[in-house]
Amino acid sequence: MKSIFEIENRLDIQKEFERFLKVFHHLKEIRLHEYSEQYITLFSYFDVFIFKKWKFRDTMLTTSEYLEHIGITKNILAKTEKIDKEKFLRYIEFVMNLLKEAGYPLFNKIRDESMLAPTIENIEIVLEKMNYQVVELEDRRILTKRNADVDSVLAEVLLPQDITYVLLEYNDFRIEKDLEAKRKLLKQLDLYIEKNIKIREFDKELEDSIGVIVNKMGVNHPIKYEPYKSFSNEELMEWYDKCFLMMIHAIRSVEVNTIKRKRKALESTSK
Repeated sequence: MKSIFEIENRLDIQKEFERFLKVFHHLKEIRLHEYSEQYITLFSYFDVFIFKKWKFRDTMLTTSEYLEHIGITKNILAKTEKIDKEKFLRYIEFVMNLLKEAGYPLFNKIRDESMLAPTIENIEIVLEKMNYQVVELEDRRILTKRNADVDSVLAEVLLPQDITYVLLEYNDFRIEKDLEAKRKLLKQLDLYIEKNIKIREFDKELEDSIGVIVNKMGVNHPIKYEPYKSFSNEELMEWYDKCFLMMIHAIRSVEVNTIKRKRKALESTSK
């Protein structure tokens, strides 16, 4: 028999969403004002204190309008229609951005023994089960798929801000199946690599492999030749993702080669 610690809690998106609805939209656990005995829900707090100041609200005046804008309809909120993965992630991203905007003052207003704090913590757990993460980009938070290669490059290599954004955006859940969006991002990476990294000096085959994909499979130029013209969108997507991994390897190689040179210099001084 499995212990309680070995029993897997399989993720049910609808179930998790309904938990968020119950706590964020219906439980009154935030003190309205410091000396008030009136408590309001998290989303009421967002509406009263946060949303109208949020720079990304566009022309919308309430969280309800924004939820509708990102596909969280009244039927989904009423649980008469199930939420899908993309809308669920949009909902989480919206909540995480308003929590960022609210900051620490919000948590000082939460009722003792509240369900709110652990439910907010649940967001990270849910995202981890879905293999996504929250990434801080200046004044906003975005959700991206976890990618150890991207994480290591961003940790090891100092990159221009626009290239950092490209690396993160490539794994954005919104463009998971968007060929055109991925083409544009690969094109930006290709231009950066062409200007800053001489791949041929350390891996000619890597340069040739990237070159075939970006030049013959529709990234830099329209597809003109076989067998590439016969590729399905799924096949192109697979090659684009392979190209992205090779480009990450090329960027990381700059740092690796720097380490190699430093090691050789150290060796030469010790003789």
